[in-house]
Order: sequence, then C-alpha cells, then structure tokens
Amino acid sequence: MAQIFEKTGDHVSHHRHGDILKSPVWVGVLLVVLTLPAHLFLDEQSSIALASITLALIGGAYIGFGAADGRARVFWAELAVALLFGLAAFLGLIWQWAFFPLGLALHALWDMSHHNSYRLARIPNWYIPFCVAFDLLAATFFVLLYAVF
Repeated sequence: MAQIFEKTGDHVSHHRHGDILKSPVWVGVLLVVLTLPAHLFLDEQSSIALASITLALIGGAYIGFGAADGRARVFWAELAVALLFGLAAFLGLIWQWAFFPLGLALHALWDMSHHNSYRLARIPNWYIPFCVAFDLLAATFFVLLYAVF
C-alpha cells in the first residue's frame, strides 16, 4: 500500500494512504472545498462582504497565538500585523476585491515566517501547513471568482 512521508520537525512520520485526510494540508484543502463554494450562491456584494469577514478572521488568528505566547513584544507584533490584514479586508470591502487574494497570499507568507521562528508567536506544527494551504487555495478561488467568472 502506498505511503506518504511528511517531514515534521526533526523526525519523519509515515502515513498510510487511508490517513491522508489527517494531514494538515489536506484539512486545509477540505475546508476550502466545504466553505468557499457558498460564494457561488451569493450575489457579488454579499460574497465580497463574506470574503472580507473571512480575511479579517484569518488575519486575527495570530492574536490568540500571540497572547498565549506570553511575551508582550510578540503579542503586540501579532496584533499589529493582524490589523494590517484587517485593513486589507476593509479595503477589499469598500474599494477593490483584489485585496482579498493579496491579503490571503501575504497571510500565507506570514504563516511560513512562523516556521521555526523564536521571535514570533509559537504556533502548533500542524497549523502552518494547514493555513498556508487554505490561504493559497482561497486566494486562487477569489481571483477565479471575481476576475474570471
């Protein structure tokens, strides 16, 4: 039976083919598949409002990690960056939808910057690949939705 190898930290874990949906990346993919099609049933204004809320919530996730970290400097840094994502969500709502995919792509970079970082909030190992997968797929979805269709 096929195996999938995933490097996590300093060890390699082995997943059987049936366990693939337990991978954080696949959970991110599944979350996109389950949530974003709702936009297809909304008028454009409602879809843009939902996309704005989604980006603001995603951007704010690290506030909790910053608070849990316990270092004041880390909390304030995470809050400041979350406010920038909130600004992108607001600009997407009132000005141009392109701020949604841009904000999501930048959030994927923000996720990756937390990998093995001691200066930023401590994040569970599974969270980064999950969030990067969701962010990049959602960004692609919004480009396709608003620019192509």
